[in-house]
Amino acid sequence: MKSALSIALAGAALLAGCASSPSVPAGMQAGKFVSYECEGGKRFQARLAADGSTVRIRYEGGYELDRKADGVYEGEGWRLETQGKMELHHKGKVAVRGCSAM
Repeated sequence: MKSALSIALAGAALLAGCASSPSVPAGMQAGKFVSYECEGGKRFQARLAADGSTVRIRYEGGYELDRKADGVYEGEGWRLETQGKMELHHKGKVAVRGCSAM
């Protein structure tokens, strides 16, 4: 009985750990800048922090964006959405859209 309970608790802990870890945006690698090509020939670069808490972008300068939700990073007037096709917004307006890793 104790072993069955231990297995059940270990399984629950494993599932909880998976649920709380942030997903890695498409094409990104922790600690390495990745180039993205977007609609209209625009490009930008992004680097995910090792713990997934921030993304550093290079587009018209360099900016550090904090993770706000799964697939959403914001900071300094910028918002990076990484669910589906990647988009970068600045002050509420789309800067680049339809981006994919090169």
